[in-house]
Amino acid sequence: MNQSDISKTQSSSTTSNPGNIKESAGNATIGESVKIIGDLSGKEDLVINGIVEGTVDFRDSNVSVGEKGKVNANITARNITIAGELKGELRGSEQVSIKPSGRVTGDIRAPRVVLNDGCQFKGLVDMEEKPHNPAESRPAAPNVTNKPFPDRPSPAPILTRRKS
Repeated sequence: MNQSDISKTQSSSTTSNPGNIKESAGNATIGESVKIIGDLSGKEDLVINGIVEGTVDFRDSNVSVGEKGKVNANITARNITIAGELKGELRGSEQVSIKPSGRVTGDIRAPRVVLNDGCQFKGLVDMEEKPHNPAESRPAAPNVTNKPFPDRPSPAPILTRRKS
């Protein structure tokens, strides 16, 4: 196989795209017949059309799950687009988008979240701008008193008369 055959193969693999996910020759693609169990990490963009179980860590890149993709993993990436099925936590440093065909069960943490009409989502959404750090996000515990409203004076006691 010479160089022109390789480039023809690469360009023909980008034409079939049922999830309308942007693919290019610089992407890593997991095809429909591929099943991966384990941890994935990398620097280029990733398109998942097969089955992935484990963790996906592409912090500086984009990760897309195509319509036929099935993922049971936590995904960390710059931008995450889901057109298939995902069970796990999504952490996007810029944006997480669920397409109309997308089905997500798990929490989303990103500054921008797009839930397209028709998508299925079950979980929590955290749209904090900065990376989540539980120690920073919670204020110090207030000084607790027994009074329900410490700024207000205590109400006068209610006096009742006993009937004799």
